[in-house]
Amino acid sequence: MRSLRRSLVPVLALAALALPILLPTPAPAQSNDDDLIRAACSVPEVYLRRTLLGWSPDRGAELSWIPKDPDFVGSGLPHVGPWDYIQHVPMFWYGPGYIPARGEVDRPVTLADIAPTQAALLDFDGFKAPDGRVMTEALDAAVGSEGYTPPRLIVVMVWDAAGINVLEEHEGLWPYTESLIDNGTWYTNAFVGSSPTSTAQDHATIGTGAFPIRHGLVGHHFKIGGRDATPWEIGPNYLMLPTLGDIYDQAKGNEPKVGIVATADIHLGMMSHGAFWNGGDRDVAITRSAASKRTLTDEGDAWNLPKEEAPYYTLAATANDVTGFEQDKEELDRADGKQDGKWRENDIEELVHGFDTPARTPYQQRVVERVLTDFDFGKDDVPDLAYVNFKQIDYVSHVWSMNSPEMGDSVKVQDDAMKAFVEYLDREVGEGRWAMVVTADHAAMPDPGVSGGYQISTGPIEVGIEATFDQDDDEVKVVSLVQPAQVFLNVAELEDNGYTVADVARYVAGLTRADTAGGGVTPAPGTEDEPAFQAVFPSDLLLDLPCLPDVDELIAGAV
Repeated sequence: MRSLRRSLVPVLALAALALPILLPTPAPAQSNDDDLIRAACSVPEVYLRRTLLGWSPDRGAELSWIPKDPDFVGSGLPHVGPWDYIQHVPMFWYGPGYIPARGEVDRPVTLADIAPTQAALLDFDGFKAPDGRVMTEALDAAVGSEGYTPPRLIVVMVWDAAGINVLEEHEGLWPYTESLIDNGTWYTNAFVGSSPTSTAQDHATIGTGAFPIRHGLVGHHFKIGGRDATPWEIGPNYLMLPTLGDIYDQAKGNEPKVGIVATADIHLGMMSHGAFWNGGDRDVAITRSAASKRTLTDEGDAWNLPKEEAPYYTLAATANDVTGFEQDKEELDRADGKQDGKWRENDIEELVHGFDTPARTPYQQRVVERVLTDFDFGKDDVPDLAYVNFKQIDYVSHVWSMNSPEMGDSVKVQDDAMKAFVEYLDREVGEGRWAMVVTADHAAMPDPGVSGGYQISTGPIEVGIEATFDQDDDEVKVVSLVQPAQVFLNVAELEDNGYTVADVARYVAGLTRADTAGGGVTPAPGTEDEPAFQAVFPSDLLLDLPCLPDVDELIAGAV
């Protein structure tokens, strides 16, 4: 069994950012910020670059922090941070006739490089990725040559949260996919490229070939006009850049089929704006988003389109006619040799009637096939684009951790689904007539019991900031929202109280593990007085740090 562990090559520039970006001109750093600048510059430069590319001055949080690896902020094992282990993802291109049998390639790449590589496979020069570059090693020599015929179908498949750390932890449980590596192109140094590493922004990076600083979806929460907003709350409106799907489909008179089978609407950013885009049509889409969701990823009991997205996409309603899920659950139940209604020690029905178990993966595989078949993807000479998100690995990473046997089960069935999908494509689209990339939107947080990481609680931080910086009686809070990588602040309220974001940064930087304990988690004896964070700083300092290149050079991709 080959080992996927490689030296992680830092992605110094992360991308060739060719288009201009409007950023405010930062004022020169003041001498009284020197301590914050030193703190920021104490972390590896690539962490700062990823943090900058995941932030924007008009939408991003006012305060950023970076805990010491492997410590992290938040409950539920969040997959958020600039560290290599949470950024390192698979990047596997496969498609005989289009993707060479190159095996492993060490050159660093990012999620932003997917869209321009798809465009090259399409022989389509109408899309210019703002940040990404073509993964030339993944293209057969015939691609783009005279007489070249593009694949009838290009598939982008996301194994949500299946980072390299997940695959390494469960080596031997994905033999089929591993067997394909020598017949395709596998980038051993593929990274997300920006931080925070969250679902909405990373899928948008895949679709636009741009990082959040430009495509605008800088997190699962951000500021629009001073208020809290979420990425798809009013449909595709907040995604500021077109995707490859938008540009290609429009350029071809909306003849190509463009479609997605997604778990939630926050995955739609890797496909398109649909009819929202001027000149676009209603691309094919389905999600499992709940009708009345409490969080961005709450799932319902049917394939649907949320009301915010329904006007812009075509619902693949026949997905709900796909059968066999009960049989999938029964097979899962019998996997341990006894039929007792359990997956290992977990009651199957209690897990959303089995949908939050590995039984969902073979079922979803059949749903993908049904959608592609019903809408004739890959059936004519006009190349089509299909996007797929499989969510089971991500769900397990949050509930049981990437180190659990439940994760091993989920990786195995995902590999089985890969085999079924390749067989489907060969049968229905035709051997040598399709190409695919398999990747992940981020990796997974290890179990703290394995990594030794300390879980920093957001509750004490918010309480402490309010108690220290908001002592007036106007009932307006200083803290708008605390996230795993940052804090949104009400700057006007803070200034009314006589403080600055820098003051809050210094306060948070002084917090210890004991100060940030919560949720039943306490620091190990002897570590109570250790600082909770490696660095805390006002986010806009990223625009003028002496340890980073000039921001204009960074955005231009200079090394």
